[in-house]
Amino acid sequence: MVVDLYHHLYELLSTDSQLLALLGIAPEDKDSLSKQIIKRRKLAPLSDVAKPLLSFYATSGKRDTHNPLLLTSFFRLDVITPGNIELAHQIANHLFHLLDGKSLSMNGIEGLDMYVVSQQESDTGHSSTYCFTLVTKFTLQVC
Repeated sequence: MVVDLYHHLYELLSTDSQLLALLGIAPEDKDSLSKQIIKRRKLAPLSDVAKPLLSFYATSGKRDTHNPLLLTSFFRLDVITPGNIELAHQIANHLFHLLDGKSLSMNGIEGLDMYVVSQQESDTGHSSTYCFTLVTKFTLQVC
């Protein structure tokens, strides 16, 4: 299920025209899409960041103890910019409105509800980059 969620979230992010514009990606530029919207935690050296990046990955998840058909999964979205705090905040704000309180559909899942549960600045370990993080909670009703 979480693997399907990675794919579904990538599709949602990579087809959102406003997000692509904020990231400076032309919709037909598949190479930039794969380099700037990243489905993993480990990134290339952040000292080389020249364009905004969006990294997302699952952090934890569990089944509900009372209803085993209910699965909760948390994803972290890191917005990383080459020192541009305002742009990182604009991207994070757009992501909040794109994801928070939304219900989506996915094959094999009756309901997919998303909420942003946390937002904060995160340390990148590099003074030339800035990172703003959103943590989202996905609740899935498995069929």
